[in-house]
This record gives sequence, structure tokens and C-alpha cells, in this order.
Amino acid sequence: KSTPTPFAREIIVSAWKSGRPVAVVSNNSAEAVKVYLDNHDLSPYVCPIVGRAYAEPARMKPSPGPVLAALTHLASAPGAAVLIGDSLTDIRASQAAGVRVIAYANKAHKVAPFRDAGADAVVTTLADVARILVDRSSHVEG
Repeated sequence: KSTPTPFAREIIVSAWKSGRPVAVVSNNSAEAVKVYLDNHDLSPYVCPIVGRAYAEPARMKPSPGPVLAALTHLASAPGAAVLIGDSLTDIRASQAAGVRVIAYANKAHKVAPFRDAGADAVVTTLADVARILVDRSSHVEG
């Protein structure tokens, strides 16, 4: 079992509760992501999972293909989506797909490269994102 990123659960659940669909786009296999989500009771909140294309590394992020596949599944326009990522490949894939990106600098040395890469926002803790979503989900009218 891998250790969850602090506040990732709150982000996923709060987004789902506020009516925002959540997809996972990963360069890991979809099966590995599914096992992780199952182990942390997050599978009900995430669909689709877009993992790496088997034996086709050119289709992995930074290619926009996986991000566009998630958007297609969600029937969402790129301008209506936000990707939260922790790598330069996440930023590049998002930008190529026309999706805003919040770069999670989980290590201090990532902050400057993420800013230089043109991320729409750079955070050093997912607590900042979680607070916004929790606040918005508590104001959703049914």
C-alpha cells in the first residue's frame, strides 16, 4: 500500500460532492491506479482512469492524448477542466490539451521550474486546493 498524498482524498471527495467529475490521468497503468483507489476507498469518486497506453510510450504524457481521452469520457470542454499535476509532463500535457493546470510542487526544487513552465498556479500543499473545493462544495445548492 502506498502512502496517500496529504489532502488528495479531500480534493477528490469534495470535487465529486460539488458535482465536479474526477478523472485520473497517469503514466502508470490504469490497473495500478485502480488498485490504489480501491485500497483507499476512492474508486466510487473517480471515473475514468486513463493510464499509459501499453507499449506506446509516445502516447504517454507529455502527449495531450491521455488528457483529451479523459475529457472525451467526461464530455467536458478543455476550458472547463483543471488538471492537478506534480510533474513537468503533467504541465506540458495540460497545456497541449488546452486545460488549465495547478502544479503541485511536492518538493521545493520544483516550484521555479513549474512557474517557468507556465503552470496556471503552483501550490506546495494540496491543502490550498482542498480548502477551495471544500468551501465550494458546502455552498452547492441541490
